[in-house]
Amino acid sequence: MMYGHDLHLAPIPFTPPRIIGLPEDLQDQVNELVTVWARKRPRNQLRQLYMDAKRIPEGLNIAVPEVVAKDLGIVSSWPEKAVYGLANRCMWDGVVAPSGEEDPFELASLLHANRFDLEISQTIASSMIHSVAFITTTLGDVASGEPDVLIRPYTAQWASAIWDRRTRSLRCALTIDDIDDLARPTALTLITATQAVECRTSGAGWFVSRHVPHGLRRVPVEPLPFKPSLDRQMGRSRISRPVMAITDRAIRTALRMDVAAEFLTTPGLLLNGITEEQWAEVQKWSWRLGAVRGLSRTEEGELVDVERLPQQSVQPFVEQLRELAGEFSAATSLPLSALGIVQDNPSSADAIYAAKEELVIEATVANRGYGYALARVYQNAVMLRDGLSEPSGDLTGISTRWRNPAIPSVVSQSDAMVKQISAIPALAETDVALEELGYTAEQIARIRAQMARSQAKQTLTEILGGVRANEGADTGVGEDVPS
Repeated sequence: MMYGHDLHLAPIPFTPPRIIGLPEDLQDQVNELVTVWARKRPRNQLRQLYMDAKRIPEGLNIAVPEVVAKDLGIVSSWPEKAVYGLANRCMWDGVVAPSGEEDPFELASLLHANRFDLEISQTIASSMIHSVAFITTTLGDVASGEPDVLIRPYTAQWASAIWDRRTRSLRCALTIDDIDDLARPTALTLITATQAVECRTSGAGWFVSRHVPHGLRRVPVEPLPFKPSLDRQMGRSRISRPVMAITDRAIRTALRMDVAAEFLTTPGLLLNGITEEQWAEVQKWSWRLGAVRGLSRTEEGELVDVERLPQQSVQPFVEQLRELAGEFSAATSLPLSALGIVQDNPSSADAIYAAKEELVIEATVANRGYGYALARVYQNAVMLRDGLSEPSGDLTGISTRWRNPAIPSVVSQSDAMVKQISAIPALAETDVALEELGYTAEQIARIRAQMARSQAKQTLTEILGGVRANEGADTGVGEDVPS
């Protein structure tokens, strides 16, 4: 599979292939989708390089020799902080139904077979890197060990789609399923509203390898865009142009600071009136701690004038990095502390919450958009498994449960829930109260199961106690017998 290859490998130019056996209308869709994928991929790769701290800014030789800049290898982890600082607050916590059913439509086993709980966090992070990620839902090949329904995430580097503004959904989608050692696609899948067509090449031409019809009457591919808008339905990248520009400037500043620390922070000497012979001798000196240094008189008998050059400070570079961190914080809503900037005075609890408030709002808005796409993924999976052509009334109501993006402390959250339960006592008997206390779906299920067992044991004890009391009454045990 392609995931064994180096994703940063520069791709060979790839033009839409002519696929033998593919109808002309589907061939036109492949042409359009491949063109979109090839046009977007260079920019997606650039953002991935920033994410992985493998992007070296251009023009570093303005103040520092290029060879020195490359040898130092100065990089920045700020883009990674921008992505995961927000993505880690979008925590998937299971599927819920309006009726409160724990496992609606038996989705838990289906999602578990597809490692959904593990891969959804990776999919969300990918959507923030490239502006969008995709989740496909297709019938699996049971004979090869796949689940009945295969749910697979794809990054924007390996998938493309065409948005239909009239239906406000995808018209068709394409996934790149494998590449060769030169990063050229060797397997792709075209997914439409009626079928999934798998195509391959053996080097001599492309052909249809598998044709899987479905009856969903919609494309079983859902985009997960980050910050979509009416003009950009596929969203915007968290690694935006301002983020990339600030990162480049931060790398340049760190590079200058390293060079200054290496060459300019040691006091220098200015020798006036030195002869060429003396200069040659100076160049041979071994400037070690404790070495004896000296210069003889000039030919005229004069002493060489030696001036001490003051050492330079790296503080201006530190201040510039702090200023750039402030710009980065404003562009990404990250608190300054997340960028390694330590404040002089410790922050209060209110100040800490205020610093992350914008980030919490962004996570809440992102969860709303992701939740809509994931609800359609659940519907697609159930309809494919059960052979349905459209979602039923109950199926349209299932949704995603998200953890609180504010990630409050246990103490503060418990205190808030105690106050709410005192106002609404019945709230204590609901799973919502346990969710707000920070328990995961698995923990809630275990708590409910153990509480049910404990209640059943107590009830059985009460019943047995009542039976013994009745038997005692029938035999006269414990009663006063008249003499």
